[in-house]
Amino acid sequence: MISYRPRWQLDPSSLKGRDDAMAAAENLTLITNARICDGTGTPIFDGQVLIAGERIAEVLPADVPAPRADQILDAGKRILAPGFIDVHSHSDLTALAMPESESKITQGITTEIVGNCGESAFPLSQRLREEFARSYADLGIEFAWRDAHEYFDQLERARPTVNVASFVGHGNVRASVMGFEDRPPTADELKAMKQEVEKAIDAGAWGLSTGLIYPPGMFAPTEELVELTRTAARHGGMMASHIRGEGDRLLEAAREFLDIARAAEAPSQFSHLKASGPRNWGKVAQVIEWIEEHNRLGPLVRFDRYPYTASSTDLSSLLPPWVLDGGRERALERLADAATRQRIRHEMETDYGPEAPWDRILIASIHAEEYRHFGGHSIAEIAQAKGMDPLDAFFAMLTASELNATICSFTMSETDMDLVLTHPWCMVCTDARSLGAKFAETYVPHPRGFGAFPRFLQRFVREKHLLSLEEAVRKMTSLAADTFGLHERGRIAPHYFADLVLFDPETVSDNSEFGRPPKLASGISHVFVNGVLTVAEGRLTGQRAGRVLRRKNS
Repeated sequence: MISYRPRWQLDPSSLKGRDDAMAAAENLTLITNARICDGTGTPIFDGQVLIAGERIAEVLPADVPAPRADQILDAGKRILAPGFIDVHSHSDLTALAMPESESKITQGITTEIVGNCGESAFPLSQRLREEFARSYADLGIEFAWRDAHEYFDQLERARPTVNVASFVGHGNVRASVMGFEDRPPTADELKAMKQEVEKAIDAGAWGLSTGLIYPPGMFAPTEELVELTRTAARHGGMMASHIRGEGDRLLEAAREFLDIARAAEAPSQFSHLKASGPRNWGKVAQVIEWIEEHNRLGPLVRFDRYPYTASSTDLSSLLPPWVLDGGRERALERLADAATRQRIRHEMETDYGPEAPWDRILIASIHAEEYRHFGGHSIAEIAQAKGMDPLDAFFAMLTASELNATICSFTMSETDMDLVLTHPWCMVCTDARSLGAKFAETYVPHPRGFGAFPRFLQRFVREKHLLSLEEAVRKMTSLAADTFGLHERGRIAPHYFADLVLFDPETVSDNSEFGRPPKLASGISHVFVNGVLTVAEGRLTGQRAGRVLRRKNS
């Protein structure tokens, strides 16, 4: 049984010869009887780890005398690994509203990288502030900030449980300068967007993210993206991109992504690499081949993925892009017009052909009382219950919710997923926001937000034997830290920050199911964030020691 018990008071004289920082630390914690998986991919070994304040002081073999400590945690031969790093998260706002980050910290995640898919918490123009207040009213946040610096300050005051780093979203930048219009920027507008990117990165953002299936990012020409990515790179940032298409346009969109990375000379992250729709399965192999070729000549490109064959996004993302030109109100006007709605129907039916996916798309959340009880049901089921055609049900839900609805879509191949997640350059992500379990009971989010990292260990190591435990942990820790430049994180080594997770590889599991309220993961017993015990015996301790990781001082 794992125990966490006081041993004796710190005697500074007993620390003679040890690191000065350790000697001066207010608190020493020793983790003994651990199987240490240090995050580098090297073999697991039996050992003990001494934490001094916020950092790891010593990593010792099991057979050396134990150093003195204020507390001792007997790991009971469980795996001790670096805290997991969620490289593609959407907790920008929930980190403020629910700083406990229950759904993430109980997975062993100690660091989240937010601001992905072109949407960040900043910059916020007046129009964007109104949009956010409308879309995220359930979070109860006052959107009082304007820029990255003010957002980071507010996040620090919220005292998050996990460490948080952020990109600046291209969608925010474009909307703040030129709204939601489908047109190229003028020279002055492009200059203003560059200034917004510079300002955000100088304040601590890690680079620029793009979301090219969402408005207004979808309206940006390639040349605009090159210029803004180049600006980010010149200021030390990188690019992360939800590319322009993951279905029929996957190869074309992947080429554009690589062209932008090459032209801008920017290290880049290909977000959640996948192929949507059976007729596109297998194309990810070609994309990986292109990435490998790119990396022989250009700045490094890495990629990430969550271990599920269903995605989750906005219901409105299924609409043809032109419908969203001008923003939410213009889209709702078009949906209300019978002739325009008929045009949308024709385009969508032509695009889907005989593969209309309505039976494979579940409603995860919808802000419309008439449809709220349909959470977890497919659009086909909802249409049948309402006595409607599936497309008519689709239009009705968009209108009733004012475009405020999310979905889970079962459109991906397990073979593709395995190929991507086992590649040495692929990292693991949730592609989800952090939530409290009680808050999430009001709807049925994708299970990845509560279990992506445990599921990766469960499926790829324990059940399918596709990866060694050491390699799986490397992909969740040091690979992510090295890719994003998270200094002194992602490894169990002296002087590194004490972000640590203790888990049982035989029981670690994702317990959530599609179409049902989520459940917390299991098998993660203890989590330390910056040296502070944050999860003990699978439960939150109430301590919140996460930090805002600004790029220059992380």
